[in-house]
Amino acid sequence: MPVPANLFSTFDVGPFSASAHHEDLIDVQVILGSTQTPAFASFRKDRARDVIHSWTVDALAATATAGTPEGQTFSAQSLTPPVRLTNGTQIFDWGVRVSDRERDANPAGPFRDMYEKQIMMAFKVVTRNCEARIFSTGSTASASGAELTAAPVMASIAGFGLTVSGASASGIFTADIIRLSQTMFDNGIEPDSIWFATPHKVHFFNAVVSTTATVQVNLRNIAATDNRFQANIEVMETPLGQLYAIITDRFIPTSSASATTRAGYHIMDRSMAALAFYRPPQHKPMGKAGDYTEGLVLMELTLRLDHPSAFGMVTGITAI
Repeated sequence: MPVPANLFSTFDVGPFSASAHHEDLIDVQVILGSTQTPAFASFRKDRARDVIHSWTVDALAATATAGTPEGQTFSAQSLTPPVRLTNGTQIFDWGVRVSDRERDANPAGPFRDMYEKQIMMAFKVVTRNCEARIFSTGSTASASGAELTAAPVMASIAGFGLTVSGASASGIFTADIIRLSQTMFDNGIEPDSIWFATPHKVHFFNAVVSTTATVQVNLRNIAATDNRFQANIEVMETPLGQLYAIITDRFIPTSSASATTRAGYHIMDRSMAALAFYRPPQHKPMGKAGDYTEGLVLMELTLRLDHPSAFGMVTGITAI
């Protein structure tokens, strides 16, 4: 159909940057990237009073079933001293510098000041970095979990003497979860959650949970007729009565064939983990040195595992 003669249309005015129309740019801005940090959010928060944070653990003597003769002379038992564990604090920071001319501009989105917006995002960045460090595979496992270098870094979960179990095969299977759960139970641990990297969670669902899985875990179904509100909570119950929340964390590294890489999925008791803050999250404005504003978002903390055996890992998953 031909265009009528002398039609004055949006193409004449200009539909793009040279247009005489007002732009339609809404004041909504979405951050591209995950801001969910389950470990940082759920681990206890405590105070560190020095850059080296220490705590002690002790153990009960092995059980004995022998009787004691009547009138036996007193005999002292051999005692063992408590063990001191340490971890160093790590600084997580993000520097921001924005020109004052840009601060006076009128940006799109909910923020009228680009500097304030960048500071807000910096708090999210350092929190994400901390979450990734908690599950980092770079820490060398040791009894104390200490890892300090010229630029101090805290030991991750993998830096402690956690309970490690190799997978019986290259995938995720109920038998491996139950075997590690039994080991932890025998050591006096009451885990409350399983933590998966994203691809591991998908494999867990497809291979174990779904209705087509060969071997299924115990599933609890809450019907609509029960008149209950269920907020999409996934749980697994082991034969030992342990009820696990199933948590997906985007910052857990995926596994490799080598157990020494300390990558895999985790079973843990979250009540035994704490983040000890030496310096809480804070914004440090810098002095003016030009036609710009700059500031530093910083926090310093360390990871404390009150009972390192309360943290287990299944490694050697390569089928994903």
